[in-house]
Amino acid sequence: MKIINYTKIFREDCIKIFRSNLPKFFAIEELPLFESFLDDDTEENYFVVKTDELIIGCGGFFLDPKNNVAGLSWGMVRADYHGKGIGKAFTQYRIDLLKKTYPAIPYKIETSQHTAEFYKKNGFRTIEIVPDGFSEGIDKYTMMMDNTEA
Repeated sequence: MKIINYTKIFREDCIKIFRSNLPKFFAIEELPLFESFLDDDTEENYFVVKTDELIIGCGGFFLDPKNNVAGLSWGMVRADYHGKGIGKAFTQYRIDLLKKTYPAIPYKIETSQHTAEFYKKNGFRTIEIVPDGFSEGIDKYTMMMDNTEA
């Protein structure tokens, strides 16, 4: 497993990864948002996971200076690679980068009921649940990690 910086040449791979996670983890209505994100918001701090010359994951992190919070953005692993520890390792990689880059502020993620427990095991706690917040049947969990290591 190798983690490298995202460039536009990986756009279609990332869209395929997104589609592989439909409809359980993402709603089809979110695809235009993700495509726009890939086109406009990935200059830095977005990565892909490569193994055997295949792109099998993507995800990044962000800073929201207005709300003094940083967090994880659009993280996903190709569905046929779930359960192999790739998501865990990739999430830890991004959390480590957050701690190095933004050491003194809390971290946020917006996720669903399907992955909230995964992020809980990685140190996040749920602060809000919006039923059907992403789409019908996909609740929106807002989770925070209090970064007290600074």
